[in-house]
Amino acid sequence: MPDEVLVGWRCTSPQAALAFFPPEPIGAARAAELGVSPDMAERILQIRCPYDLTVRLVDPNGTPPGFQQVPMPGGLSQAGYKGLATPILRRAQRDQATPALQISMNLMMVTEEECALHLTPPFLEPGFRQWPGTLVCGRFPLRSWPRPLNAVLEWQDQKRPWVLRRGAPMAYIWLHFDDPNKVPKVVEAKLTPALKRHFAQVDNVSSFGRNVGPMFDQAQERRPARLLVAKETGCPDFAENENRNR
Repeated sequence: MPDEVLVGWRCTSPQAALAFFPPEPIGAARAAELGVSPDMAERILQIRCPYDLTVRLVDPNGTPPGFQQVPMPGGLSQAGYKGLATPILRRAQRDQATPALQISMNLMMVTEEECALHLTPPFLEPGFRQWPGTLVCGRFPLRSWPRPLNAVLEWQDQKRPWVLRRGAPMAYIWLHFDDPNKVPKVVEAKLTPALKRHFAQVDNVSSFGRNVGPMFDQAQERRPARLLVAKETGCPDFAENENRNR
């Protein structure tokens, strides 16, 4: 039997947090549809899109490149789009000829185990084949670096829009532990003072320079002894008051 490892998630959005989906395993039923082994399925976490959104590239040579939201009934509002989407500056693009757009996923992950987090495109999903490009993959040590996750799409097919649908996977997370027998057990994390402080230390560090690798060791040294505390659900205070009144 595999060993379960607690992995916490937090929505980083101060508003509309209920609209966002928690990361979750693909699941046995969906894995069978996609032709994926159950062993692989429980090690891949999917991040599902919380809104309907269509974006097209309108000015590939702009500074930054110009992207435009396509209005659609019931889709993400324009204000919501502006708060989530950020064009990548040309000097920060991996390829000068390939415009890129970043969309915040309003998600952070945390664990107490030594673990490498890999962010990848949802490559098993049929809808991914219709995207105008691919997500930029990323990798970092999750235990010391509970940073916010972003989806950065590089626009290879400049005539094709990026179409996202609520509930459809927009990214996968692979968690690689020191023991291949370990699998993630996902829980909502409590925003403790320690987690809040450490999260603030690593948040947006990449804006000060692209090479953040050397900072991983510093983050590990400054990391509090414990960051992951599972959040309790329900209304315990209400229940206690009800019991007192009986």
